[in-house]
Amino acid sequence: MPTPPDTPQRPHRPDPAALAAMPFLAGLAPEAVADIAAAGRTRRLARDEVLFAQDTPATALHLILQGRLKVVRDTPEGERTTLRFLGPGEPAGVLALLGPERRYPATAVAATDLVLLSWEGAALRGVTARHPTLAAAALGAMAGRTEEAHARLHELGRDRVERRLALAVLRLLRQAGVRETDGATRIDIPLGRQDLAEMAGTTLATTSRVLSAWEAAGILAEGGRLKVVVRDHAALERIAAE
Repeated sequence: MPTPPDTPQRPHRPDPAALAAMPFLAGLAPEAVADIAAAGRTRRLARDEVLFAQDTPATALHLILQGRLKVVRDTPEGERTTLRFLGPGEPAGVLALLGPERRYPATAVAATDLVLLSWEGAALRGVTARHPTLAAAALGAMAGRTEEAHARLHELGRDRVERRLALAVLRLLRQAGVRETDGATRIDIPLGRQDLAEMAGTTLATTSRVLSAWEAAGILAEGGRLKVVVRDHAALERIAAE
């Protein structure tokens, strides 16, 4: 039997009503959201594919529909910092809204398989011209991420490693925590110890030592290589408050 023309492999057009519920597009009229959605291109990335690279021209705006994106920054000395993970409803590449002379300050890599809605070139210029409030939304997203970056710089300069790791895990719980049947909370991101080390500004060896101690104390469950499950949220809060 012939395959129908609308196969699962063919990217589907996102529902404007679902897009309107996303914070990045909140407050826009339904007709504006429908126009913005129609101008975008749905695309898919496999896990570990690079969406955009650090220091390359910021030419495209992306909105995550499904999956998780990891944002990392490399120093000239070759050290890597995991800045954040982005999930459904969050924008990536917002600097593209502020002009073609901008460059991406970090690299974005698919942490899981991804579905994105993307605007670039004439499509990006068109929606920006027709809907100038998108630039305000971009500035709002950047402001929130700048505040987070300042908080983390403060932590790196003053806090103990245990507190920095606890704060990193708590941030990820707020963003991507999923309650398990036994009452524990799983971070719904493939998350290795190296990722946590990069987020906390410490070494893999130190991170492994601290997490193993937390597992022994019952704060974390003994998970797999890319799995973090928190059993004692209150204990993590106490460590973060010390």
